[in-house]
Amino acid sequence: MYSGRNSLKLNQVDAVVYLVDANDKEIFLESKRELDALLSVEALGNVPFLILGNKIDLPYAASEDEMKYHLGLTNFTTSKGNVSLGDSGVRPHEVFRKMGYDEGFKWMSYYIK
Repeated sequence: MYSGRNSLKLNQVDAVVYLVDANDKEIFLESKRELDALLSVEALGNVPFLILGNKIDLPYAASEDEMKYHLGLTNFTTSKGNVSLGDSGVRPHEVFRKMGYDEGFKWMSYYIK
C-alpha cells in the first residue's frame, strides 16, 4: 500500500508494475484507490505504469475490460502498441491480463528512459 511518505526515492523510479488480483473483485475499489494515489504522485508523472492481472487462470477472474472499468482506466490507457508520446506529457499506462506477462514487460521496456 502506498502511504504517501517520502521514504522512497521517487526520482529514481523508472517504471511501476501494479499487480491486481483479478479473481478478487471485492478488493477492486481498494485497488483503484491505491492506483489513483500512485498515479497522482507528481514525481511519477512520466513513469510508465504496467497494470497486471494476477490469478487470471481462475474461472471467475475479471476480464481485461472488466479490470479497466473497475480501476477507472476505460478509455484512459495509452495502447498496447509502442506509441510515440514524444513531449505530450502523457504517462503511458496499460492493463495486461495474459499468461506469462511477456507482452506487458515488453511494452513497459519501450517507455523506460
